[in-house]
Amino acid sequence: MKQTPNSPAKLHSRQTKIKPKKPIWRHLLEIALLLVVVFGILWWQERHLLSRDDKPLAPSQQLISLDEKRYQIPAAGQKQLLYFFAPWCKICRFSIGNIEAQKPALLKKGFQVRYVALDWQNKTEVAAFAKEQKLTFPVLMGTLETMQQYQVQGFPTYYLVDEQGRISAGSQGYSTSLGIWLRSLNN
Repeated sequence: MKQTPNSPAKLHSRQTKIKPKKPIWRHLLEIALLLVVVFGILWWQERHLLSRDDKPLAPSQQLISLDEKRYQIPAAGQKQLLYFFAPWCKICRFSIGNIEAQKPALLKKGFQVRYVALDWQNKTEVAAFAKEQKLTFPVLMGTLETMQQYQVQGFPTYYLVDEQGRISAGSQGYSTSLGIWLRSLNN
């Protein structure tokens, strides 16, 4: 059988030519560019948070918990992780379990964890979220004033507060267990 210029065998042999490999520097450049983009997005997302550079004092508020107890945030002389969430927030449903998973490590480092519900319709909605997520730390009912003072513009948002009531770290969006643990090392 005679092969013509457009025969299937000729077309197949033209399509299977091996492309030259990229040089290693191209891979490194692509990784560096990806990291710049990721860190740029994180910076942009967190630009409105209370500054951690000058360690400002965390705004002081007294909030009521789901079980009707009063809690002061931040608590004097205690390290705290303040986790601000909304019961309707899908990302909060995924990331709040990472804090629960870090409970032994956080308690060992002296952290008291307080979940602060914001942008809620009613207490029942918050209680249902807490039950569904099996939360073991106190859940506080935040207010619009809480949201404004802590500059929460997205959910979830959290801050780590040192014993002097100063903000030492903060983040917005999904956080892994490892990310929470690493940030707690600075306190």
